Amino acid sequence: MDDFQPLNNDEVLFISVGRVLMANPTFKVGEFLDALAQAISDREDDWADENEGWFGDGLECEALRFNAQGWQRGRVRIRLEFSPEEPRGRLPERRSTNETRRSEPSNSRFDDIYRLDLDQEYRSGRSKPETDNVYGDTDDNY
Repeated sequence: MDDFQPLNNDEVLFISVGRVLMANPTFKVGEFLDALAQAISDREDDWADENEGWFGDGLECEALRFNAQGWQRGRVRIRLEFSPEEPRGRLPERRSTNETRRSEPSNSRFDDIYRLDLDQEYRSGRSKPETDNVYGDTDDNY
C-alpha cells in the first residue's frame, strides 16, 4: 500500500472523519497546506519568510538515509500524497434533480398519490381549480 502519489495544489479532497485544520470536509490541497503553514507559524515565535520553503520549493538540508552512504545534501518539503484503493475509471457523474425526474419514472409514494388524485378529479368531471388572473381581464380599463 505504498502507492502514494503527490497531489497538486488545485486538486480537491473530501475527508469526512479525522480531518484536521479544515472546518469543511471538502477542500483544495493548497488550502490545507496554507492552513498547516498558518498553524505552524502561529506556534513559532521566530517564523520567517524562508520557513515558507517547507511548503514550496523546499529547504536546503542534509539527510541521513538508509540507502545512501552517509549524509546526502538536498532539499526537503511538506507535500500531501494520495493512494487510490484500486485503479478504476472515473465515478459516474451525478445528474441534476430535474434530469432525473424527466428521464426516470418516479417511485415516490407522494407522486403516486398526486397522480391518483388527478386521475380521480378527471374521472369525476371536476375541472382543474381556477387560478387568479394576475394580469386582469382584457376588458379591464385602467
